[in-house]
Amino acid sequence: MLLPHVPVSPQVAFYADKVNVPIRDAPGCISGEFVMAYPPGIPILSPGEEITDEIIDYIQYSVEKGCSMQGMEDHTLKTLNVLKM
Repeated sequence: MLLPHVPVSPQVAFYADKVNVPIRDAPGCISGEFVMAYPPGIPILSPGEEITDEIIDYIQYSVEKGCSMQGMEDHTLKTLNVLKM
C-alpha cells in the first residue's frame, strides 16, 4: 500500500511554479500534477504529494500491465511535472 506524504496542500501545489524532471530523478520532489491509472481511474500521484521510488515503480508497473495513464503533462511518462524549489 502506498501511503502519500503531502507536505504541500494540493491547491498550493496546483498553482505553484513547476518544472519537468526525468521520472527517475523525481523521487524527493513534490508533484505538481495528477498521475492516474485507468482503469480504475484512481490517482497514483496528486499535486502536493512527495514522489517516492515506490510511487515511480508503481507507475511503471501500471503501464507494463496495460493501464492507460491520465492527468500528466508528458503522456510518454519520461518526465513528471514537479514544484520548482
